[in-house]
Amino acid sequence: MVDLAMHMMDIVQNSIRANATKIDIGFLENKQDATLTFSVKDNGSGMAPETVAKLENPFFTTRTTRRVGLGVPFLKMSSRQAGGSLKIQSEPGAGTTIEAVYKTDNPDCLPLGDLGGYLVLLLIANPGIHFSFQYKIDESEFSLDTKELEEQGITELSKNEMAPAVKEYINENLKELYVNRNRESYLC
Repeated sequence: MVDLAMHMMDIVQNSIRANATKIDIGFLENKQDATLTFSVKDNGSGMAPETVAKLENPFFTTRTTRRVGLGVPFLKMSSRQAGGSLKIQSEPGAGTTIEAVYKTDNPDCLPLGDLGGYLVLLLIANPGIHFSFQYKIDESEFSLDTKELEEQGITELSKNEMAPAVKEYINENLKELYVNRNRESYLC
């Protein structure tokens, strides 16, 4: 994974495979601590403690289509290389939360990538899932919730050609938010 947007896509795909109907995606930058906390919380099937303990092993996967599962190990590796950490909480029947912390003043901190593009792809491909997305830098924030989009009549992005407009809306709001970022940050 070359950027955080790709990690977001990978971890959210895990939530979808776990039959989640609600997925919360968060990016929280703390300028004082020079950290970025990336999190995905879902209401999917959850995992037993034994399974959670195996997730960081690249030779473990619950998928039957391949023998390795590299998403979580790569997320752990990239966060630790950037001076951060990875935390996984899960309980059978209660969902899963994955939280990766990155030091934004560390030169090994991954770039953000195309968050807007990947988020729109997730929305298009999974219209039945309630997504909420939040990017926050200290007190400034941008959020997007599919329930709110539906209330505004924006549904089925692939059919009514709204996807480019929603992507532009996300990217413009993120761009405005990034002005508040520390100058020492390696996020881009």
